Amino acid sequence: MNLGNDERLVDMTVSDLRALLLDAVRDVMEQQPTGKRGELLTTKELAKLIKVSPDTARKWRRLGCPHVAVGERKFRWRLEEVLRWREEVHHG
Repeated sequence: MNLGNDERLVDMTVSDLRALLLDAVRDVMEQQPTGKRGELLTTKELAKLIKVSPDTARKWRRLGCPHVAVGERKFRWRLEEVLRWREEVHHG
């Protein structure tokens, strides 16, 4: 498909795209076996899944993103909670 400069394939705002992507992630999560849902992720695993840097995830923790402390300086994350928090921060 070759679109010219003035042709658009989709007319959508960034907010609409973000909501669409979050819905798609939720759909995939709901299809996971029960053992996978709510699984605790490391900061590195979380960052890779949602395509942010580990430093961004650490910043979110300081800003109030839900996490689980599993040691003095070790944290784990539940993907569903992080996505929900991120959506609330962007749309709240």
